[in-house]
Amino acid sequence: MPSVPEAIESYLTTRESELSDSSVQNHRYQLKQFHGWTRGEELDGVASLDPIDVMRFRRYRSNDLNSNTMYNQLSVLRLFLRFAHRMGWVGEELPESIVLPKRDGSARDRSIDPDRVAGLLDQLDTYQYASREHVILSLLWTAGLRIGALRALDARRDVHPRDRFIDLVDRPETGTPLKNGAGSEREVNLHGWVAQVIDDYLADRRIDTVCEYGREPLITSDSGRYSRTSVRRTVYSLTDCGGLTGSCDCSDRSSMCDRSVSPHDIRRSSISAWLDDGQSPDLLAQRFDVSTDTMDKHYDIRSESDKRELRRDAFDL
Repeated sequence: MPSVPEAIESYLTTRESELSDSSVQNHRYQLKQFHGWTRGEELDGVASLDPIDVMRFRRYRSNDLNSNTMYNQLSVLRLFLRFAHRMGWVGEELPESIVLPKRDGSARDRSIDPDRVAGLLDQLDTYQYASREHVILSLLWTAGLRIGALRALDARRDVHPRDRFIDLVDRPETGTPLKNGAGSEREVNLHGWVAQVIDDYLADRRIDTVCEYGREPLITSDSGRYSRTSVRRTVYSLTDCGGLTGSCDCSDRSSMCDRSVSPHDIRRSSISAWLDDGQSPDLLAQRFDVSTDTMDKHYDIRSESDKRELRRDAFDL
């Protein structure tokens, strides 16, 4: 029988043909938490696991996670254990012993008010104009980019500030796959002020470096292309209760602040704001690389009353 890390690697290898690279990495991260816990508990073999162990792991993680994150982590764990059952390593009762918590719609499943984003962008315009942070928030908010799409942009060949658009290209062989592969490739128009911020950033503020594949990333650090983790930390820091000039008062980590939001929360809120502005869902689906059904189910955070009032105005009732 395999050890827990060996079983996890077998599971991830099997899923590589079914999931995107980013999803496989997400599964790897979620299962890394479980592996670390089993190692601390000296549970080496996957066959030695039983439902009590799963319950103890859940209790252990509950101190650090909100219900939405716990839902995601246990969902991946259950998929892994169902795979282990199909391989004959564990009994059927083990994966089925996992009862998923209810999503509470709070914590990391947050939104940010458009007026608050406008205020942050005004502060960046005044105090950190054309900085890396200014470019990141401007693109995440106005173009609703996923982290992977933001990171995928190359400074010279993908960004066209004079013509006011960016070109999103799937390049998995050099480290920047888009979520839906070639299906996510598209040109996205930019607001004039966003194009100007990017143009000035390229002229004066961008750290001039190349990535490990010899490409010139748009968003850079001293070590090359900005990492996913760094993008998240930047957004958490910009949106925590300390804002641009202060430090967070409610937590020692920006990501745990009551006011901070994630890059995905920025994307959700951006899409909702475009919908709220009366833009065509079909055109927005192309701009944001999302189906209209998915947009309505997962990204439209407007209340039913808000939607009704918009329909009233549209129909002049």
